[in-house]
Amino acid sequence: MKYRLSFVITIASLFASTLCSAEIILREIYTHYSIEPLSVLQIKQELRNKSPVSREHKLFHGGTEWKLTPKFGVRVMGNMCQIFDVSVKLEGTYTLPKMTNRVSASDITQTTFDQYYESLLLHEKGHQALWLEAGEKIEKLLTTFPEEYHCNPLARKAKQAVANVVLEYQKKNRTYDKTTGHGKTQGAYIEVNGTQ
Repeated sequence: MKYRLSFVITIASLFASTLCSAEIILREIYTHYSIEPLSVLQIKQELRNKSPVSREHKLFHGGTEWKLTPKFGVRVMGNMCQIFDVSVKLEGTYTLPKMTNRVSASDITQTTFDQYYESLLLHEKGHQALWLEAGEKIEKLLTTFPEEYHCNPLARKAKQAVANVVLEYQKKNRTYDKTTGHGKTQGAYIEVNGTQ
């Protein structure tokens, strides 16, 4: 339902003669908190009481922490400085509920939770898709960045360009949350007696 992003830029000043290469590395980590509802009504109560996910003084049932880390080197080729050895690492840690009392819960409680969980995960994967898009944009930006006569200004301009992309995608993620109601339009809600 919510995400957090941190990003790190690492620059290596190297003087070598290798071609500019790029890659995006994705790593996902799943952590779960336990809920034990005995009824559909109790699913909401358990989520509210046990979720560790909060942002800006608001409680959410799930979330993902994203860390976007672009790395690149700068080198002198001839009389120009250029970017090379580009990689972008995207790491996401999902925090989601897990129903741990399946043996004692009714079938309707299990089914309701499972549908909710899938919708919540779908919403969080939407954030992932946006950050992957940001990583691809950064990769393309860095692998096609114009050469400069000096390496320090080149590195500074590249870092600023990356920071601008990150800001753009932070805004896109906030818009995504607004347009989906933090996943509600994607089915990430528990309906009890016709109310959400």
